Amino acid sequence: MTEPAKRRAAYKDLFSIPDNMTGEIINGELIVTTRPSRKHAIAASRLGGALVPPYDFGRGDGPGGWIIIIEPADSVWRRHYRS
Repeated sequence: MTEPAKRRAAYKDLFSIPDNMTGEIINGELIVTTRPSRKHAIAASRLGGALVPPYDFGRGDGPGGWIIIIEPADSVWRRHYRS
């Protein structure tokens, strides 16, 4: 017996994800995973704080011009709550 066709995930589906989870749409499928731990967030923030000045802004001996994004999955959440 064949299975019915799955509905392709849409942008609006991201807003039904619980607060303790994060999601992304890949090839029409909603992928939901747990949010990173507090330790991960602290490590990422500190690493970003060290890398952004030289690599993004060119401060010190850094090359500048890089685009460094910390936790890009959160951008949808922030955009949703700004309106």
